[in-house]
Amino acid sequence: MQKETDPLNLGTLPAVAPPNDGWPAIRAGLEKQQRNRRWSRYSLSTLAAAAVVTLAVGLYLHQPVPDTAAPPPALDSLIALSQQLETRVRTYRSEIGALPMESLVYQVELEDLIAQVDEELSANPDSAELWSRRVNLMLDLSGLYQNKLRRDYSRMASL
Repeated sequence: MQKETDPLNLGTLPAVAPPNDGWPAIRAGLEKQQRNRRWSRYSLSTLAAAAVVTLAVGLYLHQPVPDTAAPPPALDSLIALSQQLETRVRTYRSEIGALPMESLVYQVELEDLIAQVDEELSANPDSAELWSRRVNLMLDLSGLYQNKLRRDYSRMASL
């Protein structure tokens, strides 16, 4: 008795390719939607930060000249905001560690610019323009770390 390997004669049927499925289109749509959400969140947070800085500078410029040598309240707000951002960046560094290589160049450049502003602030500590520039640079640096957190979260969420 001989054992048949193809009892239904399926080997004689023509080869048929499976139909194309819609998963690549669905994946592309979802990725595009995620990019749009990330971009809109980043844009909104940047816009909000710019509004805060603009408001702080506007308040500073419209303050009457104080009689005492104390810095104006808007300058205090910029200094406080700068300190908060410094703490946030320090926290990000301790939690995240190193940034990806493509962000590292921006991080180093931003830190160099912050160091230059800090040097100028040591000569002119009551300059609202310098504090405003420092806050903007710290916001940009904080944004780099926030983007890294978002990428990491997206990777974990997609698992």
